[in-house]
Amino acid sequence: MVNDLRSRRITLVWLGTGAILLLALALLGLVMRVAQAVPGLISARVFYAMLTLHGSGMAGISLTIIAALFWYLMRRTLPLSPAVMQAAYGLTMTGALLLVLAAARGFGAGWTMLYPLPAMPGPVPAWDRWAAGLFIAGFALIIGAFALWSFDFLRAGVARYGSLGRMLGLDVLAGTTAPGAEPASPSVIAGAVVAVDGIATLLPGTVLATLMLANLVAPSFVVNPLLAKNLDFFAGHVLANVQIYIGAGVAYALLPLYTHRPWKTGKVLVAGWLVTLILVMLSAFHHLYQDFAEPVVVQIIGNIASYASAFPPIVVTIFAGVMLVHRSGMRWKVAPLFLYAGFAGWAIGGYAAIIDSSPALNQYLHNTLWVPAYFHTFMALSVVFFMLGGVYHVMPELTGRSLAEQLGKKAAALLLIGGWGLVGTWFLAGALGQPRRYTFYLAHVARLGWLGAGCVLIATLGMALIFGDVVRVVVSYVRTNDSPS
Repeated sequence: MVNDLRSRRITLVWLGTGAILLLALALLGLVMRVAQAVPGLISARVFYAMLTLHGSGMAGISLTIIAALFWYLMRRTLPLSPAVMQAAYGLTMTGALLLVLAAARGFGAGWTMLYPLPAMPGPVPAWDRWAAGLFIAGFALIIGAFALWSFDFLRAGVARYGSLGRMLGLDVLAGTTAPGAEPASPSVIAGAVVAVDGIATLLPGTVLATLMLANLVAPSFVVNPLLAKNLDFFAGHVLANVQIYIGAGVAYALLPLYTHRPWKTGKVLVAGWLVTLILVMLSAFHHLYQDFAEPVVVQIIGNIASYASAFPPIVVTIFAGVMLVHRSGMRWKVAPLFLYAGFAGWAIGGYAAIIDSSPALNQYLHNTLWVPAYFHTFMALSVVFFMLGGVYHVMPELTGRSLAEQLGKKAAALLLIGGWGLVGTWFLAGALGQPRRYTFYLAHVARLGWLGAGCVLIATLGMALIFGDVVRVVVSYVRTNDSPS
């Protein structure tokens, strides 16, 4: 009972802090959209520092927050460690602080921090080398927090099921599950794939961070730019995509509670996740089509893997999730509403990403707003929605109080209208040739800039409504010191 109370308090701190950080990062996005619609409103240096903080913060913080939520949901299935989550929280918040300090000093190399930009910002230095070092160290700490989560998840899974193979459902695939033995649940399998892929990024990510820090300290130490870019996009692509898979694990755990139908572990599900484990890494190479020095065979592998990676999620999770809900008589409370909406963001954003991974189309789309459009579709309109669905579900257990359903539905409507409106303007602007990362919109798409800014305002209002309701519940819980039984 004491350990469970500790788990609830840890999770509540994670979610409360996460709500503050994500809302702050969303407000940065609003400021940037307005600045693009009103050229000259803020300087380019400030814009790129904000862009870097927004991108890195959303990529890193949302990863650890949804991992913490998933950890809470899985704690009764697996012997997970509260101490590890406390350590991960400390690393994440320290890393977030370093990112803020780097941005305050004008660091604006983007969340990918492509070498050699952190050490060579241009003919007019925009930031100090130590600011670049702070950013790299901060991001490394956040990834380190996720690595801790990954190792602990696998440790707990092996302790529960006896081997990594059983965690991944290999016994189900081979038909060797012992009579009476419980196979790994879909959530455990998804979490195991995420943990393995997360750990697989440690080596390239650590090598890249070490090389770049060495270059900052000793400029004479030169790194091969193509090697650095391969390491960068391999680690970045995997870490961005596993967030969606954690969201799938959340959906596996929660949707059956609302449909009153089990989400069974079958051979198709296991095979799909095993294929995903490999494809999510290989498909990273579609980011490197424009690097003509890249070996052709790597480009071909990236293209094939990108196309193939669409089928497991569509068949195993998205279609299966739709069928789980179909004719189930489920009441559309806010939690399943957000979970179901997350499937839509995943499917549409993933399809748009596949379009961009086609070499002939990538030639025109790779550096346009099409890329932020699909990235925000499956991050903001999928990962964040899975996260919100989980928050609405667990809050009564964490605090003994529920978030307001009617207010939540109004907030969901604002997020859906504003979110899809924003990515819609980006898709259209990208198809019309608007470059990404520009501080302004080109003349022929300038109206889309204004429309996008308005959509962000609508979505931010929805986030603010949810944030305010979370504050109301948490403050009430703290004031009465009422621990749920």
